Amino acid sequence: MTGEPGGPDPIDAAAFANLLEMTGGDIEFVDDLVDTYLEEGVSLIERMRAAAAAGDGGTDELLRAAHSMKSSSLNVGALALGEQCRSLEAEARGGPVADAGPRVDAIASGFDDARRELLAERARRAL
Repeated sequence: MTGEPGGPDPIDAAAFANLLEMTGGDIEFVDDLVDTYLEEGVSLIERMRAAAAAGDGGTDELLRAAHSMKSSSLNVGALALGEQCRSLEAEARGGPVADAGPRVDAIASGFDDARRELLAERARRAL
């Protein structure tokens, strides 16, 4: 799958192929999983943004949303995004995250890249 020149691909082709293999090659099921990921991802980013804006009071919610986004991102092959979420989750386990806002913005950007690539992959199959 394609990414920015010099940067990691938004979706790791081998990880996505592994997902397809784990589902027995059921591309419709994989498409359903991707649709769920894209829908839930929007909500998780909103939750992370609200938690970051809440400051100290949002640390638990930031941790939970980052954890969920990490897991679902890794499942669809968005490895770099999953790593960003893992890092934020780990830091939130230690307490308030001083730079939570910019980190959530970077996660949102990574999610946009992953969404674009997942939808482009689906469109390529439709040709």
